[in-house]
Amino acid sequence: MTATPWIRILRRSAAVLRRAVLPTVLLAAPLAAPADLAAQAPTPQADLLARVRALGTPSSTDRLTVYYDRGHEAKAVRLRTLVQDALQFFADSLGVSPELSLAVLERSAWERVINGQPYGIPGVEGIPPVAFLPATDDNLAANDALSIEAGISDSARKLVAAAGRTWADASRRYVDLVGLHELGHVFAGAYGISVKSKWFNEWLATYFCYAYLRTARPKDARLWEGILRGYTDAVRPEHRTIAAFERLYFGVGAQNYVWYQARFQQRVAAAYDVHGLSLLRALRKELPRGAPPIASQDALLARLDKLAPGFATWGAGMR
Repeated sequence: MTATPWIRILRRSAAVLRRAVLPTVLLAAPLAAPADLAAQAPTPQADLLARVRALGTPSSTDRLTVYYDRGHEAKAVRLRTLVQDALQFFADSLGVSPELSLAVLERSAWERVINGQPYGIPGVEGIPPVAFLPATDDNLAANDALSIEAGISDSARKLVAAAGRTWADASRRYVDLVGLHELGHVFAGAYGISVKSKWFNEWLATYFCYAYLRTARPKDARLWEGILRGYTDAVRPEHRTIAAFERLYFGVGAQNYVWYQARFQQRVAAAYDVHGLSLLRALRKELPRGAPPIASQDALLARLDKLAPGFATWGAGMR
């Protein structure tokens, strides 16, 4: 497969592509660093909010504040509404209300204040946390989703069509929803679920994202499922196991990383269909912050299977 622009840029990058927002939160987005960089852990950049404010961009405040480059107020307000609604949903349903600001930035501003993360890959950074998203559609995440269209299945295309979108439109909207996945890490940390497992933390962040979408934005839920199903259709991954993901994480490669996210989404959807938000409440009781570490990934799967049968079978398919 010819390397996409995303992969080519990531291969050239000498920076680590993710940061932790809080000590209890492991953040990730659909991107990857080369294997020799994956183990590096950069210092959290607690001053992102100050750096965004120093840009002198306009801002708009409702229940939270969004900073945005001039000419992008409409998108900034739309994204603020999306995030505010998600915050309200989890405040009402789970009693969790993390502090947050947004930054919607063009490439030039992004590259001034976001260190080491390619333009277009949403993330959350800083204390207090700032969620950052691209202001324009010409970005790495959208372009990568566009690049796989020739290999997607009819079922993926139908899911996107059910959301009222073309694949091109869906690829651009998908970037906003990756931002919700990132916020899922923040929600998980604030809610008090904590496990030292890379795949589980990614699964959990998507569960938060998907729970909100299924309840409040069902068309976006279908779009999210459609794009990720497209990655399982089009990508022929080198790495397919939980063990490889735990060992390599971002080092599995960019599209392989999204393939893993798509496999996590399959388990998210199956569990949510049966358990809904009650599974998050059960997980907080079973896996609270400060609990003794779990001995192995198999032990974690076994405990999850008791809460939501199906994890063991799913995990067996990831060996």
